[in-house]
Amino acid sequence: MTDAIAHRGPDGDGHLAISAAGEDPPLVGWLGHRRLRIIDLTEAAHQPMVSRDGSAALVYNGEIYNFRELRSELVAAGHRFESTGDTEVVLRAYEQWGDGCAQRLDGMYALAIWDRERARLLLARDRTGKKPLFYSLEGGRLTFGSEIKALLQAPWITARPDLERVPEFLAFGYAPSPTTMYQGIRQLPPGTRLVFDRDGIHGPEEYWDALPASQDAVASKPFLNKTADLLDAAVQRRLVADVPLGALLSGGVDSSVVVALMSRHATEQVRTFSIGFPEEPSFDERSFARLVADHFRTRHTEFNVQVDAVQLLDRLLWHHDQPFGDSSAIPTFLVCQLAREHVTVALNGDGGDEVFGGYDRFRAAALSELLPARVSKLSARAARFMPGGDSHHGLGRRLRRFGEQSGKDLSDRYLSWALPFDPDLLPGVLKDPPTRPSLLRSTDEQLERSSHLHPLDRLLYLNFKTYLPDDLAVKMDRMSMASSLETRSPFLDTQLIEHLARLPARNKIGLRRVKPVLRASVRSLIPDQIWNRRKQGFGVPMDRWFRGELGTMFEDEVLPKDARTRDLLNPTGVQRLWGEHKSGARGHGYRLWSLLVLEHWLRNLSRPPSVDTPPRRAGIDV
Repeated sequence: MTDAIAHRGPDGDGHLAISAAGEDPPLVGWLGHRRLRIIDLTEAAHQPMVSRDGSAALVYNGEIYNFRELRSELVAAGHRFESTGDTEVVLRAYEQWGDGCAQRLDGMYALAIWDRERARLLLARDRTGKKPLFYSLEGGRLTFGSEIKALLQAPWITARPDLERVPEFLAFGYAPSPTTMYQGIRQLPPGTRLVFDRDGIHGPEEYWDALPASQDAVASKPFLNKTADLLDAAVQRRLVADVPLGALLSGGVDSSVVVALMSRHATEQVRTFSIGFPEEPSFDERSFARLVADHFRTRHTEFNVQVDAVQLLDRLLWHHDQPFGDSSAIPTFLVCQLAREHVTVALNGDGGDEVFGGYDRFRAAALSELLPARVSKLSARAARFMPGGDSHHGLGRRLRRFGEQSGKDLSDRYLSWALPFDPDLLPGVLKDPPTRPSLLRSTDEQLERSSHLHPLDRLLYLNFKTYLPDDLAVKMDRMSMASSLETRSPFLDTQLIEHLARLPARNKIGLRRVKPVLRASVRSLIPDQIWNRRKQGFGVPMDRWFRGELGTMFEDEVLPKDARTRDLLNPTGVQRLWGEHKSGARGHGYRLWSLLVLEHWLRNLSRPPSVDTPPRRAGIDV
């Protein structure tokens, strides 16, 4: 099991047999750990870590950013430390506060703590889901790990696909938490903990949520000043490391702000990394990244990348363990792989859109709320005659999508802008289309939970509880850990999240300018060219790729009568999508990618689970 996740911790491994005290027969188990040395590189921080009296044992993945403050508090309470890092702080925190230690830890983490005296195991996961934690009760045992591939090494666990999750995967691009695409394997939701003892599982129990206690804040000067201070402190806390550290720089607002604050606090020249596709200017942001790098005099490295997505598909699937439809995993994988040649830790701008309301879909939702019903109906009719355009970032495609959804329910409009397969298109692709309530169960649950909030605040909360942990965090964790690179996200700092949650969404979502609160708080930090540029996602030219080798692969794997997805998909609907794309009538590249990923994963399931990373065959021209 630990061999299967060696890429997450190439610097060492540890194993420990555990048992309950005074029980006959004893409750027994095993803990395993792979180490990536970041803070305290000595053997004093080795895991599994056992308390002095042997009553508690810890395995833990992540970083605790307030470990120094907690250490001081624990020392004052009488605890003695033998190491200088954060791992021992987690163990002593459990000794001091028990299960309540989860609330005290501010950072990204997945942890397991065995309590011998109480014969129980505690599992807990960080607030935003930065670090993964999967578990299963198959074979009468609790089996858990940071990646599904570790669980699949256990002989009592079989890799059985959960085909009921297929509609959700196609709709969202992922299996919504707490489910997975495997029968009997679940993921611990962010901000929760779970206890396992002789009576079985207790929980998961939520210990934190992003719902604001109140939304009484206004974007006053004191509020903006505090926003700037909290963001500055969040970056500063994430600069603690005993290994080389840098930043992933896209040239967008969020990563540029992070680099600006790093430059303020770093004791040496900041290292920055970016990639670009020279043959696809609309997907190449290196000129903006270079502008930021020059402005802050960073030690900048950029890469020209030519990708063989066909050859890369097996590696992506192996690291994700299950179908994952977000094709921006490809450039994320490549920039992390190349950055790891120079640093071990990299900061990024993830979470800025979630916390500050920066996505275009938020702006579209805000704008649609202002349109009279008559104008919405006219927009819907006019959308039929708008050219979709072939550019992913093109104005034509955006206007058409906005017009098509005008007049619909707010949640439906948001989902149509956010999902690869919107609820109207999906039924034509599936043989047995699900009902809307069953398909959108995970989103409706969060919308209902936040029903007391303004509609725009509900959409921000929905995005925070679904897309952030199930897509964005998954992508960054798996693609960075694939190269043993630790990534840290200052915008997902707990204090910053709680502070911004008090401000109503209508004050955060800018119709004319993106992220007005962030702009007002830290505008002077970065050049105006970055603030004023059009927002661009970290994407790939998927439409064009599917008119090349990926299209050939699609025809070879998805369209034949012996396709693994044949019993799940409607061949006529799939052929219609493919025909529209191939003819250039519409661009379905991102939908075709989800279908291809699903088919390829089902094919791979027929092979025994492997602990070995697929060979590096991606065509990368640096």
